[in-house]
Amino acid sequence: MHLLQRQQASSFFMIQRWTKLFSGIMVVGLSLLTSPSYAKPSASVATYSTSPSSIELATQSNTLAQMEAQVWQQINQQRQRHGLPALQLNRQLSLVARSHSQQMAHHNFYSHVDQQGRNHRRRVEASGLRAYLIGENLMRCKRINDPASVSVSSWMGSPAHRQNILLPEMKETGVGIWKQGNTYYVTQIYIEPK
Repeated sequence: MHLLQRQQASSFFMIQRWTKLFSGIMVVGLSLLTSPSYAKPSASVATYSTSPSSIELATQSNTLAQMEAQVWQQINQQRQRHGLPALQLNRQLSLVARSHSQQMAHHNFYSHVDQQGRNHRRRVEASGLRAYLIGENLMRCKRINDPASVSVSSWMGSPAHRQNILLPEMKETGVGIWKQGNTYYVTQIYIEPK
């Protein structure tokens, strides 16, 4: 009986160990897709050049500018419903978000990692902004009349995207939308500034 109990305990700890390992792998996998990026206090920040055209990237149209404003307003409504303060709109973050949406549209990809291999943290830091916490939500909408509302409702229905929206530490945001044919690319970036 004692031997059987030891084998059961050994099996239990082995299962527990594999569960922890597996859940760690899942968390790492999710962090590449939707979870916020945390700054390491001792890490040095690399700088990346950004072309002047991406820094001054204007909205594609008045309609898309209105959609960007709608995303920002609807996100703040969601935060208000959960007792959180509104996110301040940061123009520079909006330029970074718009540039990423434009790149995805022009180069036909859909990812948090751009064509230069930079994730959302590296793109934000390349613009000169510094943050403890950076999150990014993406949406690609095809043949949809209201991409702003569809993006926000989809993000709220996804636990990892919802976490970015409802993190109390997030203080600022930027929204960028680009249209290619009948497809809208929506990028929203959230930060806790340094």
